[in-house]
Amino acid sequence: LSHIEDNLGDFLEAGVLGRDQAALVHEATRRLLLRVRPEAVALVDAFDHSDYALNSAIGSSDGDVYRRLLKMAQRNPFNATQEGPAWNDILGPFLNRNAKSKL
Repeated sequence: LSHIEDNLGDFLEAGVLGRDQAALVHEATRRLLLRVRPEAVALVDAFDHSDYALNSAIGSSDGDVYRRLLKMAQRNPFNATQEGPAWNDILGPFLNRNAKSKL
């Protein structure tokens, strides 16, 4: 069902599903997720994936969520500078374009 929802545009374009059926896919996915949600942690634990494989700050076995979240944020390349990697080439010039305006 999630594969169908992820590729719904292809199914619609090919005429395999209609508009009403697409809405049913969304609704069925939502209902199933609501039913599975209370058991999500137990289901993931049942597979016994390592913390490394999960790569999740909130799903780690040590329960140290905040320290793990901080470490993950510090390692993320988007946080390497105050402005971020796109500032010099894209955002800075875009946001400062009116600063030099002659009124």
